[in-house]
Amino acid sequence: MSAVLNPTESCTGPSRRFYDSTDENRWGRTSIPEVERAVEQWLSLGGVAEGSVVVELGCGRGAFTYLSERFRYFGIDLSFEALSRYVGAPAAVQADVGRLPLASECADFVFSIATLEHVPNPENVLAEVDRVLRPGGSALLSPAWFCRPWAARGLPIKTYSELEWRDKVRKALIPLRNSLIWRSAFAIPRRLRRELCHWLAPAEWRFQYHQLSPNLEEYIYTDCDAFCSLDPHEAVMLFRHWRYQVPSAPGFWRRVLLRNVPVAVRKPSALKPGLTGESLSRKPK
Repeated sequence: MSAVLNPTESCTGPSRRFYDSTDENRWGRTSIPEVERAVEQWLSLGGVAEGSVVVELGCGRGAFTYLSERFRYFGIDLSFEALSRYVGAPAAVQADVGRLPLASECADFVFSIATLEHVPNPENVLAEVDRVLRPGGSALLSPAWFCRPWAARGLPIKTYSELEWRDKVRKALIPLRNSLIWRSAFAIPRRLRRELCHWLAPAEWRFQYHQLSPNLEEYIYTDCDAFCSLDPHEAVMLFRHWRYQVPSAPGFWRRVLLRNVPVAVRKPSALKPGLTGESLSRKPK
């Protein structure tokens, strides 16, 4: 597997222009201590040996480049500017994370931090994770779950005097809509319904998420550039559908009551025919 640090044909369009800016706020953080602990934990629990191939999707400002000291680390990002400044060859791979220039079953561990929500079609990324993971390999996914639709407009940081009346109402309702009770009142029944749908008709089950309208003109607020709002329960159900083990949510109620936590999965050593990432497209929601 080779690493390339150059623009490719798949890395064009508004997302590429937005993330190739010199505004470093668009590339994430250089240090993420709380997530670094989770990555180290799952590297250990997954039995990833030194020298194994470790792939990061959306490496941004290179918070995890230190892994190259122990593993064959490859950091993949859409931004050539970020890769050039923070990762560098040979570890840097400039690519669309929904179309990875990697061989099938080449990776021992794949992880992604705060990236999936910034991709227009996250189902393609998850299918690519399935494709590049070797049998028995593991993955850790930690996007910003439940991105809020008002982030693109920067409502939490704007004053009421700056807003039209509709946005004033939306801003006033943010504390209520962000409360655990409010969110649980919608999330838990939806998750129970999704579990039932999978149980009754697994062949018809499709991965779902809410599409958002990202702000790709300027970076004004956290996740203002998010394309979608993802539920960790949906990701867990998708990998269970592919017969993966999900050690971060091993039981029914753990899945249904799952909160904003990383999702860790392990690929089975052998798959039944038809149960692959390529066989499950997104169903609109």
